[in-house]
Amino acid sequence: MPYTWLVLLSICFIGHMTDCQLVYKLNKVECQVNQARVKNVSCNVKPINWNTALVNMDCYLISPLINPTVRVQVFMKDYSNQYKPFLIDAAFKLCEVVERKNFLPYGVIVWELFQRFTNAKSCYLSLRARNGYLNTSYVPPFPHGQYQISVMFTDSNSTNREFVAIVKFFVQSMDQIKSKKRP
Repeated sequence: MPYTWLVLLSICFIGHMTDCQLVYKLNKVECQVNQARVKNVSCNVKPINWNTALVNMDCYLISPLINPTVRVQVFMKDYSNQYKPFLIDAAFKLCEVVERKNFLPYGVIVWELFQRFTNAKSCYLSLRARNGYLNTSYVPPFPHGQYQISVMFTDSNSTNREFVAIVKFFVQSMDQIKSKKRP
């Protein structure tokens, strides 16, 4: 008898999991750059449907990045409409991730996203990103809500570190909205 209840509860749980699928919808993107290092910046979001929006970014690097460092931070919007830090704050040197000297999970995720949506082939950052989106297979499941994912790029040489750019992605974690139309 207890096994019957266990089986019924697991079927209900699995049925609930298959009914609603988590998606991350990009709502807005903001680009803040160092005008001495980057020119002609454009960042925009193109909505596709209720569940998906694509990000397109272009920029022109005046001088190449010698040793790019990337810092990824995630913030969650709370009940007072302010973004508070949420779980992830990771910094890594991009060249170490590309050369497989550093296996920080967030660095690997960022590099895979760069490879998929930009024209980046080495640790020197690319000039354009097309049709980017946040797939649920790359990111751990977040609770439903509004998030800000901040990606900060700095360039460092032997003596100093220089700010290059910050890209802020505003993302909504939600259940997938299904169309009522028949396929």
